[in-house]
Amino acid sequence: MQATSEAAIGAEPVLAPPRRKSYLKANVATVLAIAVAATAAWVTAMACVEAYGIGVTHYGQSTDPAKRAGPDASLFVLDALALVIVIVLARVAIRGFRSPR
Repeated sequence: MQATSEAAIGAEPVLAPPRRKSYLKANVATVLAIAVAATAAWVTAMACVEAYGIGVTHYGQSTDPAKRAGPDASLFVLDALALVIVIVLARVAIRGFRSPR
């Protein structure tokens, strides 16, 4: 026979209280990731529309596509930065949702 204490015989395991802070942090990170991704997509779309126009070329725009000024490199830097931010926020959200509640 094994020796056990009297307190351990009838005691149930103590559960940790739910961690609401991590769940709230995960929800906030998810909303921010969606907002950053939507903003970056909108800025990129508007820059491309401004550079190339919507639809076929008409005489108000330059009829020679070689003369059009496309979006510059700062747009790609903005998209890369937004992608990094979304990845970081997604990792925070995944950790928050996986934590025990």
